[in-house]
Formats: sequence, C-alpha cells, structure tokens
Amino acid sequence: MARGVSARGVSSAAVLSLAAVQAVAAVHANIRAAQQYDVVVVGGGAAGVFASIAAARDGSSVLCLEAGPAPLRKVRISGGGRCNVMHDSATWDPRGARDLLQQRYPRGSSELVGPLSSRFSPLETKAWFEAEGVTLKREDDGRVFPTTDDSATIVDALLSAADRAGVELRTGAKVTSIARCETGKFKLTCTSPNSESGRSQSAPLFVSATSLLLATGSSSHHLAKDLGHEISPLIPSLFSFRLSSGGMLDSSLAGVSVPDAELTLECMRVANPAEEDAENSATPSPPPRKRKGKRGGGTSQVLSARGPLLVTHRGVSGPAALRLSAFGAHELAEAKYRGILRLNLAPNYSVDEANSAIESCKSRTDTRLKQVGTVNPFGLPRRLWAAVVSASMVDPSKRWDTVKKSELAQLQRAVQASPLEFSGKDSNKEEFVTAGGVSWSGVDSRTMSSRSVPGLFFAGELLDVDGVTGGHNFQSCWTTGMVAGRAAHAFATM
Repeated sequence: MARGVSARGVSSAAVLSLAAVQAVAAVHANIRAAQQYDVVVVGGGAAGVFASIAAARDGSSVLCLEAGPAPLRKVRISGGGRCNVMHDSATWDPRGARDLLQQRYPRGSSELVGPLSSRFSPLETKAWFEAEGVTLKREDDGRVFPTTDDSATIVDALLSAADRAGVELRTGAKVTSIARCETGKFKLTCTSPNSESGRSQSAPLFVSATSLLLATGSSSHHLAKDLGHEISPLIPSLFSFRLSSGGMLDSSLAGVSVPDAELTLECMRVANPAEEDAENSATPSPPPRKRKGKRGGGTSQVLSARGPLLVTHRGVSGPAALRLSAFGAHELAEAKYRGILRLNLAPNYSVDEANSAIESCKSRTDTRLKQVGTVNPFGLPRRLWAAVVSASMVDPSKRWDTVKKSELAQLQRAVQASPLEFSGKDSNKEEFVTAGGVSWSGVDSRTMSSRSVPGLFFAGELLDVDGVTGGHNFQSCWTTGMVAGRAAHAFATM
C-alpha cells in the first residue's frame, strides 16, 4: 500500500487500524477478481427477469441484479394483485400492427412494430406462459389474467424459469457505477447485502460483463445517461383526474360508473411560473392543435378518449380517463395538470340523435306526463341522471310536456358536453407507468442495442415507451426483454 502523509505530518499508514487495512485490501482483491459473466442484467423487474431467462436459455452465463429486497415487485402488485399479464392475443394482427400499436402505445409504437410483428408477439407471449404451466383467462375487456387471479402464479413461473435456465439472481444489489474497459467489457460496482443484517456492506461488489442489459424500469436512468444516452423527459402517465369543486360530478357520485363515455381534453394555458401559483391566472384554451412529434409515431390530433368511466371521491378514473392521461401526458404536464374535460355521456348518439331522444320524452304518451328527473332517455345511472338534470338548470320536478325548447337544448349539452374543470391528478393504483426514458434515437429497436456503445442493451420501461391500461405495458416488457436478452447473448458469444 502506498504511503502518504496526513495533515499532521504523520504517515497515514501508521494511523490505519488493522481492520481498515484489511478492508482496503479486500476492496483491491475484489477489483482484481471481479466476477465474470457473459450477460449482466441490471433490474429484476418484468423486463429484466424475462431478458435474463432469454439470454440464459440461449447459453449465456447471466447475473441479474435487483436493487430491492425482492424481484418482480410490480408484477406482484399489478392488477390489484391479480396481474394483468397481457392483452388478448386474438386481437393481435401483424398486418395492421402499426395502426393497432398507435392506439395502444402513446410513445414507442413505431419502434415496437418490428419486435412485436416478427420477434415476440402476443401470440408467442401466450404460448410462453402456457408452456410454463400458467393457465390464462380472457376477460370481456380483453385483459388477460392467470386463472388463479393471483399474481404469485406469474411470479412463480418467471422465477422457476429463471432458476432452471441458470440465471443467478441477486437482490439488494444496487449498481452505483458502470465503466467500460479498454477490452470492451463492462465493469459494474454495486452494493452487496450483508447476509446477517440485510444491510449493504461497506465493501462494494465488482462484476464484469461482456454484454450489459439495463432494465431498471422507471428509475436509475442516470446509468444510461452516464453511458452517453439521451433521456427523454420523465413525466407521469396513466393517472386519474382530480376535479375542481362545483362541477357536475362530485364526491356524492363516488362509485357511479358508465360503460361508455368520451372525454375531450382542453388544457389551461400557463404563461409563466409566477402565474402558475395565482389562483385565477390560467384561462381555458381550445383543444390541442395538431402538431408533429413522436406521440405514438404520428401527428397528435384533438385529444379525446372513449371507454368506461368511473366517478371517484376526488374526480374521474376508469379506462377513458386513464387513456386520455396517457395520450395527453405531455400536454397535461405542460399545463401543470389544470384544464377542462368535456364529458360526453352518450357518445353513440350524434347531437341530432341526442336531441331527438330528449325531445321524444316530451311527446311520447308514456313519458310526457312524467317528471324530467324520473325519465332518463339514455339509460344512465339514476344518481348520474339527477346530476345531469341539475347541471342543465332544468327543474327536475317539471313535467316533460312543459319543458321548453331551450331547456331541451340545455339537457342535450349537459349530456354530451358538460365541462369538468380539473386541477390535479391522482395515481392509478393498478398500474405504475412513466412516460419518457432512454430515447429511441440512440437505440436499434431490432435488437434493443445501443447505437453508440457496443454490448449495451435496453428493455422495458427504462425505454421511452408506455402503453394504455389493459396489459400493454407488460407486453412491451416481455417483447423488449426477449429481444434484448437474445441479442445480448449473441453479442457476448460472438
């Protein structure tokens, strides 16, 4: 050990305790004898474990490093503990893949066309899990779950497959730095858990890899950035809307749902940071204009979404709201999550058709003498119809045959264009998705490999890809994981 001089002029070696000398010696011994693997996967989530299995089955020695206490955390808690493992494979058609993926992935759809069409499709995903002994079931909305309705079924299948393939899985191993050696190999420094206390040891663990695969989900983007990759802005996706007070929907309607509704987004304009904090500074803007950019691979249109809708204690959720939040993630972030939702509770009706349905109540013999509040021409839940009538400013006790033409128009607008002001967002407990990540400009989607760093691969949510609710985010994990894992093996064993 090189000798140095302390601030007091005393040899530094002379003041080191025996234990400290031994600790330093152990660090250098670890550096000299770094553990060697063909492929090291950083991240023990869905994409990381799946990629590890793919690489190991092809013949690579694989180490999967998970920073947390257990792997597959999101898999365990997704879908309310049931695990919506994928979407119905029968809906997959490679001939219309581009259009289909644009509907399912607000970001990353173009890059997933090739991998999902020719490398690992939903059909192959279904076959993979069934081969691992998992029996799957399809629900009416296309979501696919294990028949056990227990995410442990999926977790056990993945961990069993990893174990049989020879994957070495280490938990509590947080990667702190990555260096690329002159030989082209990667050297990773990570914490190592103390087997007795469960805490990280002071001496780090050193690992060497021919291929490095990053699959850290929505965290640790700095590892990719440190290796020269651009990170697209990280913003929330798949969230519910927190409504302002005073609108048509409030907490008294919590739990009310409709099977089909349409939401259209009108964001607020925020001129400058000072105005963001002013109570009444933001003013409504028209629907977002068309603009070019990577929003699912095309030009963004007026932002609207249709599907089931749920009223919550604080706002609105359900597939329609979640889908809108995903496709409008950037616009919503720019507007600081403030704006107006236009709610259409009868999207199957044109304006003229809705007017006719309402007007018929005024003339039909079975309804004309009944009160407006008791006759609902659109089959809406009773409490919701009462809220619609109240919002229209029509007296609910009024008989239909006495309703004025202007009041009929007010009812139509309340049904099909009610404004819901929102001033925040709430997390969706069943899916945890971040928009943004490693930019596709630096990634070859055919292999999920880095365009600038040979031997570096990416998979899962770390990439700038995110899907709508329904199993699509897990599908991107399985597909990118399979492609990246096999490519990492191929590079390591060239």
